[in-house]
Amino acid sequence: MRHQDINSLIEYAKRFLVASPKLLTTPYPRSRKFDCSSFTQHVYGKHGIKLPRKVRDQAKQGIEVDKTDLKKGDLLFFYVPERFPTNDIPGHVGIYIGEGTMIHCLPSPKRVLISDLNTPHKKKTFLFAKRVILPNDISIYEQHRAFNDFWRL
Repeated sequence: MRHQDINSLIEYAKRFLVASPKLLTTPYPRSRKFDCSSFTQHVYGKHGIKLPRKVRDQAKQGIEVDKTDLKKGDLLFFYVPERFPTNDIPGHVGIYIGEGTMIHCLPSPKRVLISDLNTPHKKKTFLFAKRVILPNDISIYEQHRAFNDFWRL
């Protein structure tokens, strides 16, 4: 995906800042509402990149990148205290938009917002980042699927 296309993806995501979606797990096209992973799935899907529905499944996609090497469009994964038995299971996802910020959907206050990654809470709960956008417009998800399909022959 070219730089201008990544910026287009981010601008598309920002269009939802004025909306106030409620936390709901029904897919966006039917409900017109988001949770964090349906938001990332919808935004990337509109730009030709298929992501699974759930945070934990999205976390299995792409290649891990160091947080010092983040690029616009990288997915950021966080644990949610007390959601799972351990704090190493991702429970929240957002999109890195540059300059130490991310766009994501929170269940409370039930809206899409931009957040600073340098807050104590974000630093504490950050788990890892994944890059699912490649320069040649093929998502890593599609590459893995093609690879797996090849070996099933």
